[in-house]
Amino acid sequence: MLDAYLKDRSVRALEARLPNDLDLVKKQVSDLVTKEPTNTQALWVLARCQMLGNESDAARETLEALLEIDPGYAPAIAQLARLMFDGGDVREAIRLLTRATSESPEIAEYWGVLGEFLKQDGQADAGEDALRQYSMIKAFNGKLQEARQAFAKGDYKKADGMCRQLLKLVPNEIRVLRLLSRLAGHFHHYEFARSTLATCIETRPRDPALRLEYAQALLGSRRYGEALAECDKVIELAPEMLDAYDQKAELLYHLGRYDEAIRIYRELAELPETRSLTLLHLGKVLKTVGEVAEAEACFQRAADLEQGLGQAYWELANLKTYRFSNDEVAAMRQRLETGKTSAIDKILVRFALGKALEDAGEFAESFDQYQLANSGYLATRPFKYVGQNDRFTTSFTKEFFAARTDQGLETSAPIFVVGMPRSGSTLVEQILSSHSQVDATQELDEIVSIARDIGDPGQGTTGHYPQCLTDLSSEYVGNLAQRYLDFAQGYRRDAPFFIDKAPHNFQHIGLIKTLFPNAKIVDVRRNPLASGWSLYRQFFADSYLFSYDLETIGRYYNDYVALMEHWHAVLPDQVLTVRYEDLVDDLPGAISTILDYCGLGFEDACLNFHLNERAVATPSSEQVRQPLYRDALEHWRNYEAYLEPLIRVIDENASSG
Repeated sequence: MLDAYLKDRSVRALEARLPNDLDLVKKQVSDLVTKEPTNTQALWVLARCQMLGNESDAARETLEALLEIDPGYAPAIAQLARLMFDGGDVREAIRLLTRATSESPEIAEYWGVLGEFLKQDGQADAGEDALRQYSMIKAFNGKLQEARQAFAKGDYKKADGMCRQLLKLVPNEIRVLRLLSRLAGHFHHYEFARSTLATCIETRPRDPALRLEYAQALLGSRRYGEALAECDKVIELAPEMLDAYDQKAELLYHLGRYDEAIRIYRELAELPETRSLTLLHLGKVLKTVGEVAEAEACFQRAADLEQGLGQAYWELANLKTYRFSNDEVAAMRQRLETGKTSAIDKILVRFALGKALEDAGEFAESFDQYQLANSGYLATRPFKYVGQNDRFTTSFTKEFFAARTDQGLETSAPIFVVGMPRSGSTLVEQILSSHSQVDATQELDEIVSIARDIGDPGQGTTGHYPQCLTDLSSEYVGNLAQRYLDFAQGYRRDAPFFIDKAPHNFQHIGLIKTLFPNAKIVDVRRNPLASGWSLYRQFFADSYLFSYDLETIGRYYNDYVALMEHWHAVLPDQVLTVRYEDLVDDLPGAISTILDYCGLGFEDACLNFHLNERAVATPSSEQVRQPLYRDALEHWRNYEAYLEPLIRVIDENASSG
């Protein structure tokens, strides 16, 4: 798979030895060209060797051979032009440089040399025009570099402003649009990034780096199938591009094609220049499929490979079953003290250290580390929670549903598992997916995507979501429902039912029941102090920004309960609430209740859910592969003295209710 990359790396290694080892490099690259006469990189290095050895005629022949294979290789065009000029063929040199400026108009040096050649050929006006172009492009490139530096330093406002000024000078300049797309991606505006890069690709369809950025934007938009197709195009265009394989493996992971992803990651991990991120990605996929021992080895190797890498320690902690050694705890403490460890790595190390201290029974210091980790992350991602219940409760009324009995698709295939994160939803998913009639998928985000799209005026709807649902025709609703089923199909097998376990879908039950009136919805509820504490000790990156503050967790929980009460009121007997504590106290009874609600017969496999070998891509993956224990029910009490902000908010809501 990586043969092209390995060959390209060896040629670049030879090129790096120039001019010191000219004879050795020339011999080896000449042998390679003899074996592979279409290897453009080898031809380019051979031409460089010949020019360094003053073999102008041989260099010209080599460059011409290269351009027969790749006519758009601008550096070769420009170098051949110089050779032609030195050989007295000024007109051919000008023709070639004009071609180079057409292939790569953004390279100022080509315009400068072209200007000098034109003037020496007696074309003074044309030469001055080219030199003016050189000056303008050089100044433009300087401003673009300044914008890139601003982006790299995190000065996004400056970078954005400079990009927009540059686009006024040169509309649709591809390099500027690419930087704008990176800015958009940083702020999770993936659709803008995707559409911007799609415009660029129309101009440069054979630019592999550009297509890889486009694949990344598609990944951000969760268009995994389209992104995978783009990765394959990149590999076809530039099989030596290592990042394309890494990106492809990530997409295969998102598509549930874990074995294929593992094969790529394993090959990448064997490269001499193995990157720690590759090991982290491989470990996460191995964890998902239950290969925990190998996953641990990957995370440990990543921690050793890159000192200060907090994610490696966090991934070990996130296995939940892993126990840190004293040496590892000492290493984490040391990394917190060094100035070489980045802010985000220190945050992740603190989450991991909190887990290590928790396992050691040192709860006071454990809480300190968790608190520092959470406050540290909020400092990098300021967040103010604003409840949104009103827009759902005012839009989704009994009258709303009564007026839409003829809308949506009648299928009862989807089973939605919702609730607070870390409340047992993965356990319920594991139980249901152990049934022979039910497929597991992933935490699908398609319901959220549909909600976002129908609130976009560009999609042909009016008003904001969810108010705009009142304007949708039966045909439009049916098309949305089919869109969801088509998306989910890529994650299903052959069972008649499937699970969509995305906890935050509790906000979108009104939309779900509009699309699928017969859909089953299982709400998993847990003691708010147990689930709240579990949230606080978990790193979710940007997925659940409310989870980094205890008081905010309490407010979010209260809003969740209030909204669920609304759904029960306007959709009586259509949503099943299951309490995690009931699962622990009476597993057979709770399972029977869930299966009866879903219209499924009882199967013993559901009782033995921990034997289910399916892939699980959530933090609870290792916990649901074990029998159910009571230990987790009261674990939060070890930290009760520190949970006052959470307890206060929960109690205030209970007393006011």
